[in-house]
Amino acid sequence: MPRTRTALIILFLFAGSLLPSGAYSQNDNTSIQTVIHLLSYVSMDYPQAVENGKVLNEQEYSEQKEFSAQAYQITKEGVFLKGKDNEVLESFQRLMKLIEEKKPAQDISTAADQIKNKIIEITGIATAPKVWPDINTGKTLYAAKCMDCHGANGDGKGKLALTLNPQPTDFLNNELMSKVSPYQAYNTIRLGVQGTGMLGFTDLSDQEVWDLAFYIKSLRFKNGSAYDSASLRKIFDKVYSSVSLDDVATKPDSDLQNLLSAKTKDAVAGLNALRSLTPTGDISKNSLSIAVKNLEEAISNYENGNKSLARSNALKAYLEGIEPVEARLRTVNPKFVLELEQQMLSVRQAIENNKGAKAVNDEAQKAIGLIEKAGQLMQDQQLNYWLTFTLAATIMLREGIEAFLVLAVILALIRSSGLKKALPWIHGGWITAAVFGIAGWYLSDYIIQFGGKNREIMEGVISLIAVVILLYAGFWLHNNSNARQWKKFIEEKVGRYLNGERMFGLAAFSFMVVFREAFEVILFLRAVSLEATEKNQSAIGLGVLAAVAAIAIIAYVFMKYSKMIPVRQLFRYSSWFIVLLAIILVGKGVHSIQESGWIAVTGLSSFFPIDWLGIYPTMETLMAQLALVVIVIITYYISNQRRKKVALHQS
Repeated sequence: MPRTRTALIILFLFAGSLLPSGAYSQNDNTSIQTVIHLLSYVSMDYPQAVENGKVLNEQEYSEQKEFSAQAYQITKEGVFLKGKDNEVLESFQRLMKLIEEKKPAQDISTAADQIKNKIIEITGIATAPKVWPDINTGKTLYAAKCMDCHGANGDGKGKLALTLNPQPTDFLNNELMSKVSPYQAYNTIRLGVQGTGMLGFTDLSDQEVWDLAFYIKSLRFKNGSAYDSASLRKIFDKVYSSVSLDDVATKPDSDLQNLLSAKTKDAVAGLNALRSLTPTGDISKNSLSIAVKNLEEAISNYENGNKSLARSNALKAYLEGIEPVEARLRTVNPKFVLELEQQMLSVRQAIENNKGAKAVNDEAQKAIGLIEKAGQLMQDQQLNYWLTFTLAATIMLREGIEAFLVLAVILALIRSSGLKKALPWIHGGWITAAVFGIAGWYLSDYIIQFGGKNREIMEGVISLIAVVILLYAGFWLHNNSNARQWKKFIEEKVGRYLNGERMFGLAAFSFMVVFREAFEVILFLRAVSLEATEKNQSAIGLGVLAAVAAIAIIAYVFMKYSKMIPVRQLFRYSSWFIVLLAIILVGKGVHSIQESGWIAVTGLSSFFPIDWLGIYPTMETLMAQLALVVIVIITYYISNQRRKKVALHQS
């Protein structure tokens, strides 16, 4: 199947274009982070350079002009603004003019923050970790990387401090550190500070940098906290669900405290708790708060006339908030998961169809109510060892069976056809995909950063390519199910199908079928891993092994008894089975792309979803499946008419 090779090449080229903040090159990522870092510095340190139109510190003022100019130049030379360069560059020029004219600090801070937020919005670069950082890990990293300069307690008086100019930052300096968000600390750790002894730590993973950033922010609160650990833990558990991790990571202390003021009576205690503690138990990696936060922002943005941003919020609410916990929720209440998915779709549809602020608010509030119920379901269901095992086994078995059904039919046909030379290519394809899947598990941090939207697009595109290949295979089987046609195929075409070009096509198809499922398994198992305690991690591996063993048994039974089916019948039944799989996959493919926001959603309340059949209550998925059915019927009709003419001519 030479077409298959072309399709695979297109797939990889397409996938390569879906980089996350995710998906910029490493150089672009560094450039974006550097610009944001410089803008944060300008916003925070300008008051130390200028006051009431007069320069207080010439060196600081020179740095303000230098850093804003550097940020401007990096942005001008970069390719990460997606056609919006002029708008951002004009904002930079206004900022540099304000600095040159020594305008008030508030004007500088506002202008710098507006540019920073615009760049974050355009690039989609991650400004918060995917899961809550581990302060204990941060403490270990601090001892190894930072203590010699910044001191054991963070006061900037380490044993190397006197050899450095300027002196290391005092992390206990309340006036300074209260203005620094964990994200700003993250950028400083990752990129370093030019002209100082602070070098960037490029050897640490993103999660380790976040762990270290959160630990550094905790030092002021751990040293001299007025709250005992027990009461602080109670406060943390109370305020945790009222703010998002994005807020905690990106807001300086004053902004975070203001946010908490509207949600709790003791905002100071809440700030202490969020800065000094790490979540424990099931709440530690619960992404549902992300969903609530984004739905609230969707309501606000829609009311303010920003439909595009509201739509993005609604998408992120599902992709980053709901999807990570779907696998676990499905084991508790599968019907509820479908109800929740449908309600999230209704929110997006209300925004897309401009139904008005009241309708959007009503749909979003219904979704928030269901999310709260989801949180209660997860809280009631403790993720113990055997539940972790069951979750992992169920995920692996469900996805593995989907891939096996396609491969089993192809393998049975090859064995019955005597094309044994093709077997190594088929096995090579799926084994390669399995190896990629195993490697992907160890690279799952990157896959998560790939972003929910890009993951859905990739899954959707793989599904649709598989549909084309399945239909091609189904028509081929149908055309050769006639005994005379089969005899002619054996006599004249076996040799052609044994050349490497066709065999590569089989290998590519085998790879895609398994890789799509492996990709989903990684995402679901990663979600389970993040929620499971350390002592229950082994249950994931055992669950996967148990599922693999079950699939192996099913495969053995299928292959053994498929040999007993006559070739003609096997071809005929397989052709229709493959078409059924294609119809299922086209539904799932379109649905995945809808979830990414690439395709509009037109909901149909009269239909209910049947996930395993690829049936979803949207006009687009059902129309795609109906169109495929019509194409299949027409093509099969034409094929049968041709066969009859050939048979009549030969008789």
